[in-house]
Amino acid sequence: MEQFQLKPTIFFGPDALAALEGLAGRRVMVITDSFLAQSGLLERVRARLRDCTVEVFDQVVPDPPLELVAQGARALAEFRPQAVVAFGGGSPMDCAKAMCWFSGDRDLPLYCIPTTAGTGSEVTSFAVLTDTDQGVKYPLVEDGLLPEGAILEPAFLDGVPPKVTADTGMDVLTHAAEAAAAVGANPFTDALAESAFALAWRALPRAYQGDRAAKAEMLYASCMAGVAFNAAGLGVCHSMAHALGGRFHVAHGRLNALLLPQVVAFNAADARAAEKYARLARRCGLAANPRALSAALVRLRTGLGIPARLDLPPAELKAALPALSAAALSDVCLPGNPRPVAAADVEAMMEALV
Repeated sequence: MEQFQLKPTIFFGPDALAALEGLAGRRVMVITDSFLAQSGLLERVRARLRDCTVEVFDQVVPDPPLELVAQGARALAEFRPQAVVAFGGGSPMDCAKAMCWFSGDRDLPLYCIPTTAGTGSEVTSFAVLTDTDQGVKYPLVEDGLLPEGAILEPAFLDGVPPKVTADTGMDVLTHAAEAAAAVGANPFTDALAESAFALAWRALPRAYQGDRAAKAEMLYASCMAGVAFNAAGLGVCHSMAHALGGRFHVAHGRLNALLLPQVVAFNAADARAAEKYARLARRCGLAANPRALSAALVRLRTGLGIPARLDLPPAELKAALPALSAAALSDVCLPGNPRPVAAADVEAMMEALV
């Protein structure tokens, strides 16, 4: 028997923030970063928390470290909220999930409001944390991390700069492509992954140019891809991105953009994966084969201004390859990959990045 879980409730479209009015009168902690807290956008969220006692935890940083999560969990335990609102990109949402998990109150309702179209964290049971001492990213995966509600308000993407739109948008495509090929894929996840990939493929170039409607489409594609990979799994692309990002602090979406064409070519040796990639290519108006998809991803990446190589000395990457491949092969996302992966495979794909 297979299972496809439908949670959280998704609120979307203009005035999706009205969903917060259901929290009226409660004690609410808002978890965000300092930029959003000072940008004026946070006030739009607070305005919908009517008659609420609100505490703001605005210390989230990119790639939230374990120490920050521990600090936040203590703050939650001290404030004793009745609900939590995560406001921001993947880092505030992941940090909020982990804070709730480790605070001791795992029944706290969590509402996520993404301000970038990329991670899909608002609908997943994943929280990616960083061990700064070891230089490793650890995905925490627990069903209890699933938020109660995901609030998709397209207006919050208006000020996202093109570089961030490009990186996060490539993350959406990677989520969809890996979910489509993952060993846990099923007819429900296929429908979501393929639709998300095709929607993001059409919308991303326009979103990069600042088109508001396209940015909204990317937000919805990101959410659909998140639902898909949460149920189907991911694969070696994310495993390598987690290892490299923990060591060199490169944006996660950018790493996925560099790795995904190689991963498609590698996994296409598996007949089932090759057919899945062919279906994605067909949905995007490309020749229905993995080679066409891989080549088109490179062209898209170039058009979005993403460099073809990492800005790292080749010798530095080469020296780190044994540790990086070990981290990738032990990553929680790897079992979802449709083809067995060896250390030599990982090292070859990583070495091609410089």
